[in-house]
Amino acid sequence: MNYMLVEIKASNGACHLRSIENVEKEYQLLNGVSRVANFPPDACFRMNDDFPKDIGLTDALHNQSRLVVASERLKTFLEAFPGALVQNETLPVVILNHKGRREKAQYAVVNQLNHPACLDEKACVGTKSKLKPAVFQVIKKMALDPARIPPDRMLFRAAEYPQATLIRRDLAEKLAAESFTGITFHEIEGYEF
Repeated sequence: MNYMLVEIKASNGACHLRSIENVEKEYQLLNGVSRVANFPPDACFRMNDDFPKDIGLTDALHNQSRLVVASERLKTFLEAFPGALVQNETLPVVILNHKGRREKAQYAVVNQLNHPACLDEKACVGTKSKLKPAVFQVIKKMALDPARIPPDRMLFRAAEYPQATLIRRDLAEKLAAESFTGITFHEIEGYEF
């Protein structure tokens, strides 16, 4: 398949972040809504106190909001790669360490917009949301219908399961070749959610 799953994971010693702060309606960031016009300048993530010794900063930071939080290096690469950020926007955020101090490194949320309805629902295994019946609340097996994915999409979320970030294989291979830290890519088929 031409698409893969993005996993952002804190490696040994890398910080774990709590949920994004100072952002009203933060759920919109997982639901494909543009926030560039009203994104607050004080948006931030705090390092998770449950991991007090983990302070390392990677290119992609694991966070409880399930957002793509990208270093300046990763963001610059995505901006320079033709088409990588089609239907995405970058929103600057601050990282606060365990003492509440602002980290010098610059980061941004890469917000995926206008999620395509691209799951092959008959091949998926999961539980649909009672509040939003078109969306999976839990998914155990994901299957895509590539014909329903716009050809210009390289980094996106499926409308039926916006908790997962998906990536076109060619972009994933380029990112892997650049050795970005904190981010890995997996085949969708056989992945255990």
